[in-house]
Amino acid sequence: MVYPRHPVAGLATDPTRPGGRPSWASRSEPKPKPRRSMPLTRRYEVNYLASNGNIDEFQRVAPATPLFEDAFSALGRGALISTVDGPTAVEDILPGALVETANGPQPLLWIGSMTVFPDSGELASLSPGREPQRLLRVSADSFGLSRPGPDLMLGPRARLLYRSGACYQIVGTEEAFAPARAFADGVSVTEIAPVSPQKVWQLCFDGQQTFNANGLEVESYHPGLQAEALHDREMGALFLTLFPHIDRLEDFGPMDIPRLTAFEVENLQAA
Repeated sequence: MVYPRHPVAGLATDPTRPGGRPSWASRSEPKPKPRRSMPLTRRYEVNYLASNGNIDEFQRVAPATPLFEDAFSALGRGALISTVDGPTAVEDILPGALVETANGPQPLLWIGSMTVFPDSGELASLSPGREPQRLLRVSADSFGLSRPGPDLMLGPRARLLYRSGACYQIVGTEEAFAPARAFADGVSVTEIAPVSPQKVWQLCFDGQQTFNANGLEVESYHPGLQAEALHDREMGALFLTLFPHIDRLEDFGPMDIPRLTAFEVENLQAA
């Protein structure tokens, strides 16, 4: 509560100032500093292939922002990753495994995970305007025979390979990666609000790769070509600590397949 100020008896005041405040008062009282809202944070878990061939792991608390969450939330529990040794559940796969990709078998260099929590009023109040985290259930055969097979659970940041001649007018190729949520229709691809904490994962290779999860083509993690422009130097340095197998953003390797936004996919499907 703010109380009105009154001149003290016997004290000279400046009549030109509201409330009769003395002229020196504005100089002696520090101006209140604007309150700085603290970003939400979350715990990220990392397993990676060290330079000596060992598998190392660690946990780290970092901001819960799209820059960080994009690297950890593509696949739900039970997603079957195609490897040279057969399908392997994402929660069981380890760095060093040879994963079948569009470019042939590639060694898995890094796997990250985080936990998606049920929506709460408290979270919304701490981060107004933040979209609730949703998982996606893709029913079997939604995109063709055994695509996927069986049902596939995806994380909120998954991207799927989208092939259409209409892509050419936007990205110059007939295939691109698109946010999985852009295909949500409430029937074949359903958004799910978790009722309990759910762990999600993402895989990282040398360069952008297309790997199969339950027979569906999923994009591996790559920060994108413009990632450096999306954050300041301090945040970028913190981000890189989550990827001990690289030193710079350029070390993520090439990105051969462009990306579409959810809005662009919706427009292409409506055309």
